Parts: sequence; C-alpha cells; structure tokens
Amino acid sequence: MLLFAEIALDAARFASMAPELRTEAVLLAMERGKTAAEIARAVGSTAPEIHQVASATYLFQLSTDRTMPADDAEEERPKHTGRPSGTGTAFKILDLLTEAGGNGLAASSDTLAKTLSVSERQVQRAMNRLLSENFIVRLKAPSGKSPAVWTITADGMSVRDEVAARQGR
Repeated sequence: MLLFAEIALDAARFASMAPELRTEAVLLAMERGKTAAEIARAVGSTAPEIHQVASATYLFQLSTDRTMPADDAEEERPKHTGRPSGTGTAFKILDLLTEAGGNGLAASSDTLAKTLSVSERQVQRAMNRLLSENFIVRLKAPSGKSPAVWTITADGMSVRDEVAARQGR
C-alpha cells in the first residue's frame, strides 16, 4: 500500500483507476519523493511501466461542474459571471500564459505560487478552475525534474482580454 497525498492506494485500486488518474497519482507520489521502483512495488507493477505511466499526457476536461467549494481566499471564490476577476490568481495565471506565447510556460505550481506571491494551494485551485473552464491546457506532463508545460487557449485569451479591457489595461 502506498500513500498518495491522503489516499491509500493498493494494486487493485490502482489498476481500476482511469489512465489519466493513474498518471496523476504516480506524478504526485514522485513529487513526494517516491521512486518508480517504490511505486511499482506498492501497486504491483514494474519501474519501466511506472515511468511510462508518469510520462503519459492527456487532454481532458476535469469537470463540467462550474462550482468550487467555499474557501477563505475571497479572490478564488467563483464569481457570478464565471470569469476571472482581474485581481485573482486565475487572472494572474492567464496573464503569465499570455506573456509566454504559443510555446507555453514550463512551471510547477510551486514556481507559480512563488512568482505570484500566493500559496501553492491557491495556484492549484486556480489551475483546476482554468482547466475545467478550458481556458488553459497542459501541453506536456511533468517528467522527472521537468515541470509541466501550460498554454492558454483561445477561450482563455478571450477572457483574459475581456477582463484586461474592463480594467483599462
């Protein structure tokens, strides 16, 4: 049994997961310092298979549910319009991705948190929201010490421009 964040995961549970969730579970375990061999033993696999799972990329919508749980961070609460406010973490991420251009931005949630002077949790929530709204996509999954590569979609660019125009930028 292996602990991925706060989820106990054994071989049967790992095998029953959707492929994209297996990849996320493996990447999370690796971020927590687990080696491919340790993960493989815990889930009844081999290290090369774990490396293959970790390097897989998927383009999918996380959720059609547009709501987020209430949290202490006011800027992260969903607005009635469903659009980033222009002062929140989501808008700042869209701004960074706009500056990065078409090749995308290679960044981990920790790096983004430090860049934006917010908590890593705020970045993760904002990224999940932006992904679910199809405002951003992950071009490349994190691999080893290489961070994920993110880019803004046409919808994301439109929202970013709309919010920037409201602010007079």
